Amino acid sequence: MESTTTQSQNGNSDWHSQQKRETNIFLAERQLTTEIPYNFVLGSRLSAAQPNNQQGQWCITSGTYMAVHRCVLAARSNTFSAIMSGNNSRLDPDIKKGLETSVRNNKLEISIDKTLPEIMKQVIIFMYTAKCELNERNGTFSIILFCHQSYGLLDAAGRYDIKSLKEYTSQLLVNHININNVLKLIESAYVYNNLLLKHKCIDYFIDNGKEVMDTNESWGRFANNCKGIVADLLYWTVNKDEYRQEIAQPQLHSQW
Repeated sequence: MESTTTQSQNGNSDWHSQQKRETNIFLAERQLTTEIPYNFVLGSRLSAAQPNNQQGQWCITSGTYMAVHRCVLAARSNTFSAIMSGNNSRLDPDIKKGLETSVRNNKLEISIDKTLPEIMKQVIIFMYTAKCELNERNGTFSIILFCHQSYGLLDAAGRYDIKSLKEYTSQLLVNHININNVLKLIESAYVYNNLLLKHKCIDYFIDNGKEVMDTNESWGRFANNCKGIVADLLYWTVNKDEYRQEIAQPQLHSQW
């Protein structure tokens, strides 16, 4: 049985903590024997009475460990599949840099330093259930927390090339695009080729471009770092009828 384990350093669990934390994934090359089944990771979705050859583990030493079946990682994530098979030469250098591998106790260890442990837990839950445990409730703090978690999931979906998670997080976030986050979202959409989110952000900018550009610090930094995206935004703002007609055509064809 092969399983996957994720580790983080101990630290403040507050969602807005800026403390750097590291996540490690261990891929077991032999059967795990543990008293704590992987349903602990998945929020008790699975029976604790499952046999040991179906278990992963969550054990606390100097950090936190999460367990995932290796076959699930490989099936859901093109990036992890490439890392585990050794065919990672075509991966983006920045993505490869954030996934360092080593061997410890006959296990392949993948160290992840680009994704926070609480976000990685949601990624793992999604790999098994096609859902994430996010609360989209009323109230300013709840919405901020929901969006913060969704940003992390959006980045993880793109970084680890999990197509279904890209679509899932895009559907969550398109209803929460605003002046303060549209630039962040559209940059991510361009980087990871997330078409739904990209189109929704361009739509939002066409209607609210003046207000977005009035956020001087954010817009100035974005315009300096993302000149190609800015060129697209300004072009489509001037030619918005052409843009919306172009976007509508694939939708019409998809109905046939």
